[in-house]
Amino acid sequence: MGGAVAALVVAFLTWTVPLLGLTMGLWFYVLVANVPGVAFAVTALTKIPNTSEVERFIRYTWACNFAYIALSVIFAVPLAVLFIMMMLFGG
Repeated sequence: MGGAVAALVVAFLTWTVPLLGLTMGLWFYVLVANVPGVAFAVTALTKIPNTSEVERFIRYTWACNFAYIALSVIFAVPLAVLFIMMMLFGG
């Protein structure tokens, strides 16, 4: 159960880049939200008595988490550059 909870927490932490993009008014950053990872983690928590099912959904959750972390890095770099440009030019 601890692995499923940890995967769920990390899945929610991957939502920081989309939330940061939304606060800057960039609505398309919602596309980077890790909805499948959260769904797989919740499904793993609902399958608690069945150990093999829980392990399978935990693996799916971590795969989604790692994919979304990589995607978030790709989306966070332009966001950081945009933020720096706004701070430098007073926009």
